Amino acid sequence: MLKWLRTTCLLALIVGAALPASALTPMEMVQRALNQTSQVQDYSATVYVSIEAPNVNMPRRSVKVYYKRPDKVHVESEGIVVIPRDALMMGNLAMHLNDFASASFVAEGVLSGRPVWCIKLAPRDTGAGDGRVLLWIDTERYLLLKSEIWRGGKRQLSVRFNHRQVSGRWMPRTINTSVAKGALAGREGPAQIDLEFVGYRVNTGLPDSIFEESR
Repeated sequence: MLKWLRTTCLLALIVGAALPASALTPMEMVQRALNQTSQVQDYSATVYVSIEAPNVNMPRRSVKVYYKRPDKVHVESEGIVVIPRDALMMGNLAMHLNDFASASFVAEGVLSGRPVWCIKLAPRDTGAGDGRVLLWIDTERYLLLKSEIWRGGKRQLSVRFNHRQVSGRWMPRTINTSVAKGALAGREGPAQIDLEFVGYRVNTGLPDSIFEESR
């Protein structure tokens, strides 16, 4: 389950039986979104974290985060802070593509004022159960705007991304994560984790030594 967790704005869905005309295939769309994030080799930022969950009383606090491709993450905080790892890795599409082989078109519509495709990723192993990931990808900017992780008929995790340009690259401005009841290890109730990113420094060549203590 932890692996799933490392990994709402009104969405008007227009369900169609076929792909939109002159469009990329679903897997090509996901690959375009992955290419967007691959332009960021590393970043550092201050992140303001807010958490709402049963028996959790943590006021909004700031932490310092560092990220380096492909999967190095380091968080500096005065206390314990719960942050979904996928959020700091800009959605971690590479991990999802490693676990899910097939991509299929679900719907097209509008999310947060942007045109989107909703794409379903199905498991690579047909015997892996009925887990799946839904992705909402901006059809013009190729940005991941929302993702959902499902097990059976229950949504386990929902993540929404809002972006802004930093040094010519689209970076998350806010990331809002909703965790379903029972999906967070050690806690029965649901949880809401909200992140706001400020003070980005992108592609500065962060040394590996920053991440050694986080291994």
